[in-house]
Amino acid sequence: PIPPSKVRGTRRPNRKLQEVGEVENAIECLQSEGFHVIYTDGSAEILPGVGGIAGYGVYSECGLSISAFLPTDQRQTINTAELFAAIQALGSTESAKIAVCTDSSYVYGGASGSARRWMVRGWK
Repeated sequence: PIPPSKVRGTRRPNRKLQEVGEVENAIECLQSEGFHVIYTDGSAEILPGVGGIAGYGVYSECGLSISAFLPTDQRQTINTAELFAAIQALGSTESAKIAVCTDSSYVYGGASGSARRWMVRGWK
């Protein structure tokens, strides 16, 4: 028989592949309905002597490609970078149908109206 640790290890990649397939299907469905799908991401790091630095990227299959650093004279966090990416995505097209794909629960929470509750719970 196969040891349980080996069985668990084989299930995980299959689940990930299934999730990727579901996301790809959802994106294809959005595109077929006329949505302009835009992908965003943000990143931040604290450097000794410099402080927080942050940057973001915005990409779409229609040729949109933006990447930039945020000003270092202000406090920068990962959430700031993620928000800047989402704002750039929304302002980058005239399309009325936009789908922003983000890995940020902070941006998602703000878009769905739960950001305030999350921040209050997060700071307790």
